[in-house]
Amino acid sequence: MTTVSGPARTSWRGVLALAAAVVVAASAWGFFRAFDMSGMESMGPMDSVGPMDSMDSTGSAADRRLHGMALADMPEMFVAGAALLLALVAALVLGRKRPAPAVLPQPTVRGRRMIAAVATAALTIDISKTSTLGFVIPGLRTEYGIDASTASLLAVSGLSGTALGALAFSQLAERIGRRACYLLATLGFTATSMCGTMPDFGGNVVMCFLMGIAVGGLAPMLITVLSDLFPGRGRGAVVTGLSIVATAIGYLIASGSALWLEPVYGWRVLWLIGAPTGLLLAAAAAVIPDRRSVPANPGPETNWLVRNTLTTRLQWVFAFAIGLTTFGLTTWVPTLSRVGGLSLTTANALLTGSAVAMVVCAGLLVLGYRRFGPTGVTVRLAVCTAVLLLALAVSGWAVAAPWLSAAVLTVALLGVNTMAAVFLPVAADVTEDGKRGRVAGSVSFFNRLGGLTGPLVLSLLVKSVTEVLWSVALLALLCGSVAAYTSRRQRVLRKSRAGQA
Repeated sequence: MTTVSGPARTSWRGVLALAAAVVVAASAWGFFRAFDMSGMESMGPMDSVGPMDSMDSTGSAADRRLHGMALADMPEMFVAGAALLLALVAALVLGRKRPAPAVLPQPTVRGRRMIAAVATAALTIDISKTSTLGFVIPGLRTEYGIDASTASLLAVSGLSGTALGALAFSQLAERIGRRACYLLATLGFTATSMCGTMPDFGGNVVMCFLMGIAVGGLAPMLITVLSDLFPGRGRGAVVTGLSIVATAIGYLIASGSALWLEPVYGWRVLWLIGAPTGLLLAAAAAVIPDRRSVPANPGPETNWLVRNTLTTRLQWVFAFAIGLTTFGLTTWVPTLSRVGGLSLTTANALLTGSAVAMVVCAGLLVLGYRRFGPTGVTVRLAVCTAVLLLALAVSGWAVAAPWLSAAVLTVALLGVNTMAAVFLPVAADVTEDGKRGRVAGSVSFFNRLGGLTGPLVLSLLVKSVTEVLWSVALLALLCGSVAAYTSRRQRVLRKSRAGQA
């Protein structure tokens, strides 16, 4: 591999730092201008705001609602985009011309905790961006006057971006290092948070796709970093626990933002708040390690069993099925929870309660993981979710009893989000050290592919609440069936291995 002199590398590092600074400055400028220009203007119908929703000091909630701006009025968006491309070029040049990575020492206990904290925080924000899709759609439909099928294009666009990002960044990390990839991803979704000021639906679709590319690249890379931090037999449970906490808090951020900010500022604020959170994460890029040595996995017997039980293709199927279920339900829960007439604030409060419950239950779920394994936990969660949704569909309470319907949906959401938090840590846990990043990226790609299909299919059924409930229940049972097959396969392999011995 070609290397260059120290001064040349220093120059390119300067270019990367300057480009990153420009992205940060332009994104911050766009964030504050969005609020400044929208401060005293009313935009769009107020049907989605409940009668008791938050008011400003003048008594009018409309006075502070954000609105779209013409592209000519957003020069900072183009400046940020150009600077981001320059940062990518600088990172690629540095990656092409850097020497082969040396074996880095293991971090201290304090260093490991700091890396784990930053990686978990970044995973939390990553998940919150995807979860925000479901909360944006109801307000977006109201403002643009579009139906559910058209609105689903936003979810399709965003999830397409996450699928592409999962593959692209897993490959890119091999060339430029994880730290540079992390920086580019955080800068990417910081800059694209300005989609909150897009004037039309088409602009939102394009920007959501670009944001998805940045967001999709973070999750598999961060799970890989966390897996490297905790070698040994307890790695799966620890990383899964952190993933569950990140998933819960990420959904809590999305639902809490919708609960407290959307009634005041409108749905656009749910995109714009990505700017300050992204800037905080970008500032912590120095903590993320590029590459380092990883102690050997458990013995060959354990490796043989897990790798033959959870083959890469089986993990793809499992991730696809979970993506179908989780993204299908998550995207439409905010809409479905209001079918019976619940206000925006009430529906979002119930969804926020679901996220709080998931945080509280994280410890119990980790114990369940250690006791039953990932497949056992998934089977139980899938069955419980399916039973709840089928009971809601058969009873007819979905429309007749909106409070009960929303409560059941939040419990179901707890189950499917927990399943979503399990599959990627498991993939990283059972993969050889040198292949972990690429395998995690491919598994994440199939999960996002399933997620892309879920909202698209359910959007055709969203007019019938009962059909949506039946569909998600069947998808949950599909996830449980794949997990049950995996568990049975493991038992058969263990017996076969014991017989050969």
